Amino acid sequence: MATRIEVLAPPEERQTAWQWAQHNLFGGLWNSLLTVVIAAALASAVSRIAGWAAKAHWDVVLNNPRFWLVGLMPVEFALRAYWAGGLVVIAALLTLLGIRARVRPRVLVALWGGIIIGAIWIMSPVRLDQIGGLYLTLLLAVVAITASFPMGVLVGMGRVSRLPAIRAFSILYIEVIRGIPFITVLLWFSVFVTLLSGDALGRVQRAMIAMTIFSSAYVGEIVRAGIQSVPRGQVEAARAVGLSPVQTMWHIVLPQAIKNMIPALVGQFISLFKDTSLAVIIGLSELVGTGRALLAITQYLHDVREVYVFLLVVYFVFSYAMSSASRRLERRLGLGER
Repeated sequence: MATRIEVLAPPEERQTAWQWAQHNLFGGLWNSLLTVVIAAALASAVSRIAGWAAKAHWDVVLNNPRFWLVGLMPVEFALRAYWAGGLVVIAALLTLLGIRARVRPRVLVALWGGIIIGAIWIMSPVRLDQIGGLYLTLLLAVVAITASFPMGVLVGMGRVSRLPAIRAFSILYIEVIRGIPFITVLLWFSVFVTLLSGDALGRVQRAMIAMTIFSSAYVGEIVRAGIQSVPRGQVEAARAVGLSPVQTMWHIVLPQAIKNMIPALVGQFISLFKDTSLAVIIGLSELVGTGRALLAITQYLHDVREVYVFLLVVYFVFSYAMSSASRRLERRLGLGER
């Protein structure tokens, strides 16, 4: 009887920092020269930026925290906004703990449902047009992301549907919206929809609708690609065991497709979060609009650099947090591994 011998690979040797630098940064004459030139350029740029930051006038940021957070919201409603925001932060922290503790998704969905209902009740006396600053930016992004995902899933499923009418409508919707710049969609909903709705929809609601419709077209195309990435054999196997097309899509195809779509979806949602800055062109006082309003004050007329550097940092922090959460989720699900 033959004995099977398993040959193990030799253990990987960990390089020291100096060995890594020798191999990657100073491996040859030209590589060493390029490393030195880039290091000198970076050192010069960092020193100039640090020197400017040390002498900059940051009063426009430090003296107006409430204005940056909630804009021109009346003082009596600002406390409500802080309470509602605190509930959402608590829900996010509990969600992270729940994911690590492998809590059932139903529990987390129920948690968020209760938190959202509580936040809406707390903010019920506040009109949307009274909200501004970072609060409005996050509100626009969260509503657009939450609404565009299910719409995008339906459009993406319609894109690969066997029913000609549904497939034609989905293709037309995706191609038309993707062929129009977001700023055009935003202006169209801000100007022309008013002719139909009158004052029934405020500027904030029109911006939410425009962002949702625009993003759902891109999400639909991502969903279409995710559905087509699932091997055809799994669909045929599901149909062979008696599952209907709807059951096959819901139980077999979509779970795998959504898993494959996570990187592209997060990239789209990060882009949507940054696109909230364009709402300033229709007169909303979100984060960028708040910065422009502060620059109109005589005291801060010359603090343009400070305002836009602060905005850059805020957008980067939130975008990086979304990207980091996506990478962790990908590692947890084992994406890219065999």
